[in-house]
Amino acid sequence: MSGRLTSERSASDHSASDHSAPDHSAPDHSAPDDAAGAVPEHVQRELDELRQRLTEAQETIRAIQGGEVDALIVTDSEHPRVYTLDVADKPYRLLVEQMHQAAATLTVEGAVLHCNEPFSLLLRCPPEALHGRPLRELVDPPVRPLFDALLRDSLAASVESEVMFRRDDGSRVPVFLGVSALREGAAGVCLLVADLTDQKRRERLVADEAMARAILEQVADAVVVCDDAGKVLRASRAAHDLCGVNPILASFDRVFPLTRLGADGVAGEPVEFGAVRRGDTVRGWEVGFDRPDGRRAELLLSAGPLVAAGGETLGAVITLTDITPLREAQGELQRRATELQAADRHKDEFLAMLAHELRNPLSPIRSALEVMQLKGFDDPQVRKCRDIIDRQVQQLTRLVDDLLEVSRINSGKIQLQVERVDLTAAAQRGVETSRPGIDAKGHQLVFSAPDAPVWVSADLTRMAQVVGNLVNNAAKYTESGGRISVQVAREAGEGVIRIRDSGIGIAPEMLMRVFELFTQVDRSLDRSQGGLGIGLALVSRLVAMHGGQVTAHSAGPGRGSEFVVRLPLWQGAGAGGADPADAASVAGGAGRKVLVIDDNLDALEVLAELLGILGHTVTTASDGPSALVAAAKSVPDVVLCDIGLPLMDGYQVIAAMRARPELAATRFVALTGYGRDEDRRRSYAAGFHAHLVKPFDLDKLAAVLAPTGG
Repeated sequence: MSGRLTSERSASDHSASDHSAPDHSAPDHSAPDDAAGAVPEHVQRELDELRQRLTEAQETIRAIQGGEVDALIVTDSEHPRVYTLDVADKPYRLLVEQMHQAAATLTVEGAVLHCNEPFSLLLRCPPEALHGRPLRELVDPPVRPLFDALLRDSLAASVESEVMFRRDDGSRVPVFLGVSALREGAAGVCLLVADLTDQKRRERLVADEAMARAILEQVADAVVVCDDAGKVLRASRAAHDLCGVNPILASFDRVFPLTRLGADGVAGEPVEFGAVRRGDTVRGWEVGFDRPDGRRAELLLSAGPLVAAGGETLGAVITLTDITPLREAQGELQRRATELQAADRHKDEFLAMLAHELRNPLSPIRSALEVMQLKGFDDPQVRKCRDIIDRQVQQLTRLVDDLLEVSRINSGKIQLQVERVDLTAAAQRGVETSRPGIDAKGHQLVFSAPDAPVWVSADLTRMAQVVGNLVNNAAKYTESGGRISVQVAREAGEGVIRIRDSGIGIAPEMLMRVFELFTQVDRSLDRSQGGLGIGLALVSRLVAMHGGQVTAHSAGPGRGSEFVVRLPLWQGAGAGGADPADAASVAGGAGRKVLVIDDNLDALEVLAELLGILGHTVTTASDGPSALVAAAKSVPDVVLCDIGLPLMDGYQVIAAMRARPELAATRFVALTGYGRDEDRRRSYAAGFHAHLVKPFDLDKLAAVLAPTGG
């Protein structure tokens, strides 16, 4: 391979070569001076050129035979063509074939001229499929510009770089390429290729190890890696802090003596990790651990096997999460919840007692008003004073009732009696209960409803209470002589009640808060409207219990308000619900024998006088023993008995009376300031037939005195 021979000929040479060459071996008999036998000039030129080519051909054959030529470059009218002589580069091919490193030769354009077996194995492509193929096709697309630059730069100097090959099967292999020209003047480059797969894997392992160390330094949990004998191989910083020592190479069981915790938090048997090391998985065990400083820690343990790439179990990875603060917080939360429950119970008991104490004085006041009404005083001043007292008693009674109602709803002690109810009838009943407040301020009330009933699923009494509270609210916050409208309608599958007023309105920021407990729109110091901010909260809770919704709307202060109640329409079939009942007759049941038992002498005397005016025969007693004596003498038809009595409470009094045969037909009515559901249940369980809460109105009193025992 020490020489190169170039044979060139043009297109005109082909035509010249078609002429027969003269026989140079024959003697030349023509005389040079013989003009007739002289060779033409152009023929002579052709003869000289043929002689030259023959000489070149003979020299080429000699050079090939001498091993001085390894390739022929034939230039024609189109482009040069290279013919490599197998015999010339065979020793070098044998050398490349026997190399352990992948190698290949390429044309300057990058086509594969020759490659050895390691190169073929690296690319997972047979040599015959690589020969003549542009190697660029097997370079990862993102690095093809780099590969092109390597080929270009290698013609001037040896270059090297990392490149990523992408095989035909889609797999990728990182390599290090050394590229250089074959030799001076040769048309090609030589590649030496080193597979970097193992090196990259080692780099990743080193990086993973560094990452693992960083994670173990930062992770909040105690993470411990053990071999199959239980020896600690790795441990997080939190694990060091937990056990107080460096646990590396120590036995896990020695540095972390853990015990299982029962449901009550009491330590049990020691934790055994043999199963984990054999491949079992543990999740969420609660374990106990004694810290080096003597403090007891509660931990959440999770563990799983440490598995090698080949599937062999090498040990275990154990995670310990310190839940001591969580358990302490849970204990504190439980303690506070218990305290809150106790406080809530005490609050309910206080409210019940407060209601009882408030109702006790209200009862004689209400009874005195009824007496004054029945006596028919003609003095205008007396009537005016009576009306004032009546309104204030009603207001105070409503405040007490609302306060207790909210408490009962919040504690889930109210049960709705849901049935098919005409929403118009419920609204009418609610408006009637609010009539005194409307009339007192001279408001104009407009009520409208469709001709057909609007049937909804509701508790009639509670829906009347909702409407009553909303109308009372409208009357309270509307200047005297205002306008209030109550409209019942059926809209989009719902029963709707709209209550509008021309009152003080609601500021936009208050619209979402008006239904919160103890919230009032008007917080002026004069407290001219009164109230505790309970009514709308009670409305919201009652409507929600019906599966409905109540919303507030207002254009702003001074522009009135609108409250809209929406309830699901009745989905059942058949008649149901009753029309509003007429008030019971005041004189109903007149002429009955009544025993009144109450330790409040004012309440006792006024109620006795009221019953006497109604035409009943009344006997009174102020304590239990005297009540038993009076009952034995009078054998009453009805006993009205207070619960909180001296010497004997009301339950004991009724129990003693019901044990007497002569009182078997007597009707017993609890007369008390306690009005909770549990109070009613207890009175019925004690033997009372009815439960009348102070202060009662005349209609309710007449109902329990009626022979039917309403």
